[in-house]
Amino acid sequence: MKSLKQLFLVVFSLVSGFAATAQEKPLDESKLNSVRPIDPANIHYKARLWRRMDLNEKINQPFFSVNNEISKFLVEWVEAGILTPYVNDSLITKLTVAQFKEKLRMDDSIGEGSLSEAEKAAGFGAEGSDKKAAAEDDGWGTTNKPGTAAKKNDDFDAKPVANLDSYFFPKELSIIEIKEDAIIDRQRSRLYFDIQALTLIIPASKTKAGFDKPVASFRYKDVYKLFRSNPNCIWYNSENETQHKNMADAFDLRMFQARIIKKGNAENKFLTDIYSSDREGLLMSQQLEHKLLEMEHDMWEN
Repeated sequence: MKSLKQLFLVVFSLVSGFAATAQEKPLDESKLNSVRPIDPANIHYKARLWRRMDLNEKINQPFFSVNNEISKFLVEWVEAGILTPYVNDSLITKLTVAQFKEKLRMDDSIGEGSLSEAEKAAGFGAEGSDKKAAAEDDGWGTTNKPGTAAKKNDDFDAKPVANLDSYFFPKELSIIEIKEDAIIDRQRSRLYFDIQALTLIIPASKTKAGFDKPVASFRYKDVYKLFRSNPNCIWYNSENETQHKNMADAFDLRMFQARIIKKGNAENKFLTDIYSSDREGLLMSQQLEHKLLEMEHDMWEN
């Protein structure tokens, strides 16, 4: 009986040790963000890819139908507090709703609301608020005495006050950047694309600086659940309107076109930076696509 108790204690201590070791192991990022995680023991090959999805391209327009734009849903969900935005696709630092709205504000918004704190401290935007202005030159060569009110001019020619804050419409947010893992599952001998994050981007043609401007990134797993729960998130089938699909199904079926713009590398460079031209970057993007298909084909050959 005593030996049985000792054996039980030994087994219990071993099980507890294994449990503690398992808990200390860091949580896999892919498993945390994946809709359908693949067991790491079954992964034969994995490559981290970034793709650029232009919603104005004809093949992608079903995600951008009027009043059902994917960008519209993302913005509305953030404002409603049911979708968490992140600073970038690392999905670590969260954005508040106010910070998210600020990123959607147009660069050419005018008025005091568009001035930075440093500009306000320097006195910009405070014209007309100083009481001493009545004792200074009125702009026509005459000076008013202190304490006397300046003559009020007619304001028939005054321009209407511009809106202090202007924001981009969802229809203008036409770029989605997709971060995903290309995984070859050795158990099923198949290539899978495991989307990790979506990044909403203002295209360069809409920005004052002439560069793409990232707004926020979203965990695809969260977006996927919201797609499923909202029947209005439809991939619009203009060829057969009885065959509209939920956007979640459209992403699962890869019913979009998004070229590869970056593959994971030590210097974190885009293909165009590595190969020094847009043309070479595009060619390498196509070669990467072909290479992935060949690797899947070779799994079946062997």
